[in-house]
Amino acid sequence: MAHHQPAGLGGLRVGAAGSVRRWLPARAARPTRGPAARLPGPARHGVPVRRRADIGRPGRPHGAGPVTGVRSPGASPPEQAEADVVVIGAGLAGLAAATELEAAGRRVQVVEALGRVGGRTASHHRYGQALDAGGGYVGVRHVRVRELAGRFGLVLTPTAAPGANLFDLGAGPVRSDARRPAFNALAVGDALDRLDDLAAGVPPVDPGAAADAAGLDRLTVAAWARREFAHPDARLLIDLLVRQMLAADPAEVGMLHLLFYLASGGGVHYLTAFSGGAQQDRFAGGAHQLAERMAAALARPVRLGSPVTDLHAEHPASGDTRMARGAIRIVGPQLTIRCARVVVAVPPGPAGRIRLRLPGVRRPPGPTRTRGATVKLHVIYARPFWADAGLSGWVTAGAGPLRYVVDDSAGRDGLGVLVGFVTGPDARVFGGLSRAARRAAVLDRLAHWFGPAARQPLALLEWDWQAEPTVEGCYAAVPEPGWWTAAGPPWPAAGRATSGAPGGPVFWAGTERCAEFYGHLEGAVRSGQEAARRLLAADRVGR
Repeated sequence: MAHHQPAGLGGLRVGAAGSVRRWLPARAARPTRGPAARLPGPARHGVPVRRRADIGRPGRPHGAGPVTGVRSPGASPPEQAEADVVVIGAGLAGLAAATELEAAGRRVQVVEALGRVGGRTASHHRYGQALDAGGGYVGVRHVRVRELAGRFGLVLTPTAAPGANLFDLGAGPVRSDARRPAFNALAVGDALDRLDDLAAGVPPVDPGAAADAAGLDRLTVAAWARREFAHPDARLLIDLLVRQMLAADPAEVGMLHLLFYLASGGGVHYLTAFSGGAQQDRFAGGAHQLAERMAAALARPVRLGSPVTDLHAEHPASGDTRMARGAIRIVGPQLTIRCARVVVAVPPGPAGRIRLRLPGVRRPPGPTRTRGATVKLHVIYARPFWADAGLSGWVTAGAGPLRYVVDDSAGRDGLGVLVGFVTGPDARVFGGLSRAARRAAVLDRLAHWFGPAARQPLALLEWDWQAEPTVEGCYAAVPEPGWWTAAGPPWPAAGRATSGAPGGPVFWAGTERCAEFYGHLEGAVRSGQEAARRLLAADRVGR
């Protein structure tokens, strides 16, 4: 998955699941069982129920702008075509795979259910600016993303903003020049060191091989913290980390998954750092540009609005898992494509709904029921007025809906942009509110921190990632406790083929399929490149 994580320890969030409803407006309707609840379901020709909107100007949704190198469906019947390889999904994983395969001389067709490229990267376009509605942070170790950014002429800029931060953890906003709350140093240091020590014993390629993997997998993070730490600051720190990094409730996350995530991403200290860490930079002009430029560089336009429902064998009775060229049919409402090999580069949930009718092919395990929940908001002002008071625009809060806010302004002389994250149980409640109630909840919190001027934005934009039927939540899949050891290896398995032989014909990609930098843009790119590498290796040995 492309990674949305808001920031490091300076942006830790706090709050127990039991306090989710505390921030609901007094007259706001509670979530309903009908469309207002907007629970994600199967894709309907790639059209989401409601994923993005301007809740400052009712009725005007805004998403990604026009992109060259893509092709939208018309009203014509399903089109039949041929390719050497079909890549399902035009996020960074799918586009990275397609780029590598085209460079090796393969005829590649990328198909995408949504009406845009980018997957879990996306942009709002307002007032001449592109604002990241999805993943956007690039760490110093994210070398593949940095290489692609340079290749396609994109610029990375530091995320750090000058000024003091606000921490609102129960006693009102507290101003501080520090990047983390005023915790007990010994308790916090012990908790962080314990996490890194445990994570070092979890091999990302096979978390089930860790010592006492089954016990750690069954144990929730919340239960582990209560058992291991007497000091409340240590327990609070663990809670904050999980809500920050996984967009989930620590009572719903297994300890083994948290340790895998830390081991995959470089450790807790790296993952929570700005300078020299995983949040060091962002794309000037938005991360979505990378997907747009990669798509535009492909020989064949990406087919948008083209969900895939089935993978068929041309001669399924033959039992030949190697399959001659042209022996697979990719089927969907808008298209039928014959090909020799397939790269599936969509999240585990939507991937699990594609029917595989290929002899000898099995689907690799992947969590399909549990995922992080995120609504990302952009509040645009005529100027960054908070800087007048010496504030950075960063807030860590103990009550929702906004548990974390960052400054996303391009500078101090233009528009002011605050980005808010609503995650986990908060996001599920927030998504069921009316548009007016959501707007009021957001502006009330911003005015509490930044004063009355915060109630007068030029625009308030939101992107609800739970409502994307081909994504179903962000930042990435979060398996339920016990899942890892029940599923067993080889998941995550970027590029691994799904026949009994190592050759294919179906290869898998996506940030959830990558043992390195799981949940980050870097993990998505690496998974796509690895899928292409394995596919090309299979071709060389004649499988």
